[in-house]
Amino acid sequence: MDDLSQVIADYKIMEKAFDNIRLVDPENQRVLNYHEKELGNTDVACYAFWGKSKVCEDCVSIRAFQDNKTYAKLEYSGDQIYLVTAIPVELQDRRVVVEILKNISDSLIYDSNENNQYAEIRELLNRMNNRALKDPLTGIYNRRYINEKLPIELANAAIAGNCISIIMADIDFFKKVNDTYGHLEGDRTLSQFAKIVSSALKRCNDWVARFGGEEFLICLPGANAENAKELAEVIREKVEQTEIICGDNKFFITASFGISTKSPEMGIGMDKLLEVADAMLYKAKHNGRNRVEL
Repeated sequence: MDDLSQVIADYKIMEKAFDNIRLVDPENQRVLNYHEKELGNTDVACYAFWGKSKVCEDCVSIRAFQDNKTYAKLEYSGDQIYLVTAIPVELQDRRVVVEILKNISDSLIYDSNENNQYAEIRELLNRMNNRALKDPLTGIYNRRYINEKLPIELANAAIAGNCISIIMADIDFFKKVNDTYGHLEGDRTLSQFAKIVSSALKRCNDWVARFGGEEFLICLPGANAENAKELAEVIREKVEQTEIICGDNKFFITASFGISTKSPEMGIGMDKLLEVADAMLYKAKHNGRNRVEL
């Protein structure tokens, strides 16, 4: 598709269903303009609409852009509730996102005696969004959260001119745990490992997610390589020294860690950051396990 007027025409039937329609570039967090069939950048940040100074949490347009699928989300700005529909389109040989925004505040029915209605709605929306982003086994974030949150963290780091580091952590010889004690005990081991890692994160902006299997990703916004290495060593030692208790079974495990850091002047994206961290994790495994590599 090469004509935005056609995109708008396709949704003309929904004219009364939305209050605003705009074209955004989720990769650069900018609103785009389209004039006389020419696509142009603007200096308007897409998150400015929401009164924010950084990229939105759980950005629906980033997800639509990455998956090339249409998604919808309830979002709030002040005391206004919006239904945001993000539609990816191919426009002039690049993928952009059409955002359709509908203020549905007046469409919602509240208890007239409830003074904290908006606070409760915000809390409900946050719970709904978070529920889809948690790993049911370990209780920490899941792979979907990584895919949606990490690009936001990279964007915010670039805006602020900060470093950002990630740590890939993998339980050593995890297959032996399953083979020796069974998969149920293996699941409990994963849960206990997640608790050990979570307890080591002291800054409110740091987070951990289950990348897949026995592999975990730790995100450290604002941390340089040495900061990340120091934390990884703390976690490594804590894992090594913690007795895993699963029913009547008691045993110890170790883990390996690979670190990747993006400084403000580096022009790398999420895929490269993950690739480097994964390579460092492989190096840690190759060099004997129970170690940190960067």
